[in-house]
Amino acid sequence: MRTFIFCVLITTSLTACIPKKFKEEINKNLMQTQQMLADQVFKNAISHIELHKLRNGYYPDSLSQLQFLTAMDSSFLASVHYKKIDKGYELNLNYNLSATGTKNAAIELQYPAEFWKGLGLLKSNVKKD
Repeated sequence: MRTFIFCVLITTSLTACIPKKFKEEINKNLMQTQQMLADQVFKNAISHIELHKLRNGYYPDSLSQLQFLTAMDSSFLASVHYKKIDKGYELNLNYNLSATGTKNAAIELQYPAEFWKGLGLLKSNVKKD
């Protein structure tokens, strides 16, 4: 994840000499890439949390209880905030587009209602009620 951010920063700094039209296209593509990564991070976190519930019969008290994470899997830990609540959990995405040079731009993920069915995910800054 740090390598990706470093590459984005280098790319952004190298674009200083590029015409505005191309900069806008590059930023658009970087934002789309960030959007895809945020989607992957969010779904990866959900899948590991739900797998923990399936294996153990309860949701973890914290993300540190998740087992069998690879280096790639563990990258989501810094990008989400997890909180166990009553019969489920709250999962918030802490991901922004600051690396693209877009100030205060937040990731907007949208999922159909069917996506949320069967999950213990009760609250989220991604879930639109």
